[in-house]
Amino acid sequence: MPMQNIVKNISRFFFAAVAATSVSVISAQVPSRQFITVVAEPDHADWTYHTGETAHITAYAIKENARMANTEITYSYGPDKLDAVKTASVTTDSEGMAHFDVPGAKSPGFINVRVKMDYEGNSYSSMTNIAFDPYSIEPTTTMPADFEKFWNDAMAEAAKVEMITTERRNPDESNAKVDVYYVKIQSYKEGTFVYGVLTVPKKPGRKPAILRLPGAAVRSFKGPHELANEGFVVLEIGVHGIPVDQPKDYYRKLEKGALANYTSQGIDNRDTYYYKRAILGCVRAIDYLCSRDDVDSSRIATYGGSQGGMLSIMTAALDKRVSALFAYFPAFCDVTGYHYGRGGGWPHLFRNPKEANLKARMEVSRYYDTVNFARILRTPGFYAWGFNDHVCCPTSTFSAYNVITAPKQLHVARDTGHWLYPWQTDMAVAWLKSQFGMK
Repeated sequence: MPMQNIVKNISRFFFAAVAATSVSVISAQVPSRQFITVVAEPDHADWTYHTGETAHITAYAIKENARMANTEITYSYGPDKLDAVKTASVTTDSEGMAHFDVPGAKSPGFINVRVKMDYEGNSYSSMTNIAFDPYSIEPTTTMPADFEKFWNDAMAEAAKVEMITTERRNPDESNAKVDVYYVKIQSYKEGTFVYGVLTVPKKPGRKPAILRLPGAAVRSFKGPHELANEGFVVLEIGVHGIPVDQPKDYYRKLEKGALANYTSQGIDNRDTYYYKRAILGCVRAIDYLCSRDDVDSSRIATYGGSQGGMLSIMTAALDKRVSALFAYFPAFCDVTGYHYGRGGGWPHLFRNPKEANLKARMEVSRYYDTVNFARILRTPGFYAWGFNDHVCCPTSTFSAYNVITAPKQLHVARDTGHWLYPWQTDMAVAWLKSQFGMK
């Protein structure tokens, strides 16, 4: 399959399956055009300013490719993910243009600018996040003194558990080029499992492998994975310890029941927090890939967005067998940000200063914050996101990126939200192949 088609398929998959926190977020993942497009256009083409520098904004509304004259536009602005500090309105001139200023941020970060107009009973709006020295954003979370010991001990304990594996070939999803299997792998405790879908190219010999990590959802997985057509063995796993081949109703019931608000389950204790099992399950998935005769264990990558981007960084940081990673808009970056008066990463914990047991929960979060895994990361990485992501806000993702000392490259498409353009995924796939010496 040509690379162009691969990228298109991957992009469609991203838009449908990338991490989401709710149904309302899912609808925002795919870019759509409104009848009227309202624009807040910064005077810097890269939307980036120095701290304290005033941003001059031009506002306009486009209907049927023409700017709308003498039209009132309401604007507001405030720190990324926080309440607006000012709301006012301007009226476009005879050429359809209006102007307002946004005072410069006092410290590195992002300011969210929103514009809105009403027309014939409908409201139209958009947002533009402008950056102030984004590569100087520092995280609010700190590294626990025993962070690496905690995770090394957890992995050593998990490694004692026998890796009992079940593989079931799916003839309906397999084809002339690849075989598809549903796999079940005993994980960090006896009786707990990682479930996933494995796609294996039929080409003989050892092949590079990708551990494809999931966004935040409770759902099924299907094969074959498109990247297998590029020569990768691809293992796509879930993180909930449940089968990935069940009917939709199975997942809907869990999402409303036992797995409702799973991102905060057990957060009062670092040993009971939900993501401990998920992270150790990712490491066990690397164990499984390395055990396969058809996998070149020197060429393994992690790959994912949002929750999957978070897990991609975490797994690579903990497991030195991972030699490359792709993470797009990673979640759980600097989640303590709200406590310090700025936007925090998904799942937006600690927004309520009166939250029960807040101090203890914030302490636990330090062992799970993507920032702290980024601090110990030594794996080359490819990263991608946009300024307008309102799920994994850029204040949080830059706070993690900026502490990475491993080889890294970031490809920003400023106008994207919680989604990617095809060129970003195209570049990521090409980068992964170059890391592994693939043609």
